[in-house]
Amino acid sequence: MHKSARHLLLYTIVTAFANNIFNVILNLFLREINLTNGQIGNITSAQLWGAAILGLLVSTLADMFGRRRILLLSSVVIPLFSILLVFQKEMPALLVLSFLRGGFLVVSFTVVQALMVTLSETRHRAKLFGLNMGLMMGSGVLGNFLGGWMGDTLGLQPTLVVSMVLFFVSFFPLLRIQAVEPVRRLKHVFDFSGFSLGQKRILFFHYMTTVTVGFGAGLFIHFGNLIFKDLFDMSATGIGIALSVAQLGTAFGNSFAHRLGNRFGPLEFRLLTQALVVPLMVGLVLVRNPFVFTVLYALRFVLMNTATPIFASIVNSSIPSESISTISGINSFLNNAVRGVAAMLFGFIVGASIEGYNLLFSISTVFYGANVLIAFFILKLYRDDPVVQSLFTKRAGKSGRSSRG
Repeated sequence: MHKSARHLLLYTIVTAFANNIFNVILNLFLREINLTNGQIGNITSAQLWGAAILGLLVSTLADMFGRRRILLLSSVVIPLFSILLVFQKEMPALLVLSFLRGGFLVVSFTVVQALMVTLSETRHRAKLFGLNMGLMMGSGVLGNFLGGWMGDTLGLQPTLVVSMVLFFVSFFPLLRIQAVEPVRRLKHVFDFSGFSLGQKRILFFHYMTTVTVGFGAGLFIHFGNLIFKDLFDMSATGIGIALSVAQLGTAFGNSFAHRLGNRFGPLEFRLLTQALVVPLMVGLVLVRNPFVFTVLYALRFVLMNTATPIFASIVNSSIPSESISTISGINSFLNNAVRGVAAMLFGFIVGASIEGYNLLFSISTVFYGANVLIAFFILKLYRDDPVVQSLFTKRAGKSGRSSRG
């Protein structure tokens, strides 16, 4: 593995750890300062719209001025905006700071993916994507657990501040990264005229998956702490443990996703995991035992995210490397825009009634079902694509059919 890739993985570990400490108690803190579900939903939505609009701009700038530089900038401004946010009580300030935080926070995923392509060979890329995602989730496990415990022990506001001081540490591994990065002029950044029909088609399916999953998840995934609080009256520590269980399983799944893709077929494995999510979502509607609910919630999270690095490595290996940050930025825009809309609906759908969560999970299930259909079409079209064969070498030569990509 490229030495700089190791430093990039260390960056992922630090940012995921610190950000999960922050996220696991942020909504609880907002509830503590007497904000309603609707107001909390709007603050979450502002962060997601920041990730969509400002995130697209920042990802585009990464293709123009260098991905490492943008990551260095984000390592400074994210803690700054976050610490300012936790000392505010007025809605306008909370919305603005949440928007700015979201806009830079998203690059820790989109720009990192682009930089990973630069730092890896094709035959090792899927493994690196899976390892990065696994470390992100694994660090999140510890972050969720410690965040809940620290919130109960130190208090919610001090814990939020400490987490962002830790986030700033991510600045230092970035200084050790050395990479030759493609730099483009603005007029070339959004020029996709040179893309082949196959490249445009895989981006279409990529974006369709993003929209369906993004809306389904956006209805509830950003409010997991409130869900466990409202349904089961869990403490911050209990909530941290519940969310940690979900991320722990995903961390293991992501780390072995490449091997599972080789064994069962990458797109076949992806379709299976996406399909199994639907009955788990139905379970969230029906079950109100805290232990069983936590297991279902965790399994849904694990299955939905385990195969994510597989398709991400396929998409990013199918398009020109100089466009990856911009393409990731567009995908992030769609993802966070639909999540932003969904987050605004959270307070409206749930209201002040516990029964509102049944409707919330039911609507989300429909969108996860639509995603399964898209995953099926992707399997039929790209099962034997040369890019898939090159990334998952053990599958190469098993089929004599020509590529449809």
